[in-house]
This record gives sequence, C-alpha cells and structure tokens, in this order.
Amino acid sequence: MAESKEIINAVFESWADNLDGTIETLTSQIMSGQYGVLPDSRNLLETERRLSFLIRRELTSMMFGYCVTIDGGSDSADTGMVYLIDENGTDHTRLGLHSAFLAYLDNTGRSTV
Repeated sequence: MAESKEIINAVFESWADNLDGTIETLTSQIMSGQYGVLPDSRNLLETERRLSFLIRRELTSMMFGYCVTIDGGSDSADTGMVYLIDENGTDHTRLGLHSAFLAYLDNTGRSTV
C-alpha cells in the first residue's frame, strides 16, 4: 500500500496532467482558428504565450475553487461535506487541499499564475 503523500501526489499529478493537456489543446485549437477567432499574425509566438497564460490562469482558478469546495470552504459545506479519504484512512479534505494542490503545481514547475 502506498503512503498517503504518494497517493495524494498521484491524484495531483493526474489533475495537473489533465490541466496541461486541456491548456495545450485549447491553445492549439484557438491558434489554428477552429473557434472562428483569428490570432494576431504579427506575433504568433507572443499571442500563443499570452493565450496559454490566460487559459492556465482561468483553469487553475477553477480547479482551486473545486479544491476549496472539497475542503469545506464554500456555501455547499452548510448542506454537507464530501470527504477525500485515501486507502490508508488519511482525510485529505481538512489538510488544505487547495493550498496543497497549488504547491504541487509550483513544485513540479507548473505555473499557478
């Protein structure tokens, strides 16, 4: 059985990998004009960099909000709680999941903007 830190890091890596893939896909699709938005052709590299930054900022913020909700920091906690407990019995819900996820992103070289 894996240690609790290893388990939560595996969850965070899965989330971060999905985040990276979504950012890459959306940036590519937008840059290629698939959404009917034409990128600034005068400086495509800078446009792509800015777009990627914007998408990362917004999606990271959304995921942070999900973690805050799981942590009990939203109005839904007044109704009830969902707990994130690993197979070792460690409750990651009350361990600051939102902060831990952002720290994981930083520690693995992913910008949290």
